[in-house]
Amino acid sequence: MKLDTYSQTTAEVNENEALKDAGEQTPKEFFAKKCDGTKKEDSKQGVCPLRELLSRLGDKWSVLLILTLARMPKERARFSELKRSLPDISQRMLTATLRNLERDGLISREMFAEVPPRVEYQLTELGVSILNPMRDIVNWIEGNWTTIITSREVFDQKHPKEVESELQ
Repeated sequence: MKLDTYSQTTAEVNENEALKDAGEQTPKEFFAKKCDGTKKEDSKQGVCPLRELLSRLGDKWSVLLILTLARMPKERARFSELKRSLPDISQRMLTATLRNLERDGLISREMFAEVPPRVEYQLTELGVSILNPMRDIVNWIEGNWTTIITSREVFDQKHPKEVESELQ
């Protein structure tokens, strides 16, 4: 959905007007309030919760790790299984990402008193609840990927010097 009225279709404008009539926020109003990047008074840390969590979920590995766990039986896996499923991730990065996701309550870590010790990671209820929004993002990417590639190619042709300097 487009955020400015001029680029919206008649149906989108009508939908926004219906939302206003019902006392609900339009997408533009919602994002203006949520994404202003300022500190939020209700936050324990005094930072924008949206920015903080997006920086976590927007890193290179968190989403892939959550989606990998979601594909595992019972949404549960050992460290070595996760490492095999994401061969490009280093052991150190996998450990750090798992720890951060556990800290945020998206996964749980269970250690078993065995020899050798066994540790398993599992999506929590909160972690499972983020799968639907992630699915929507993955579907959006799949549906728009060729357009994005085409846009990149057009940009690269128009700005060859900028592309060359970024590649160096």
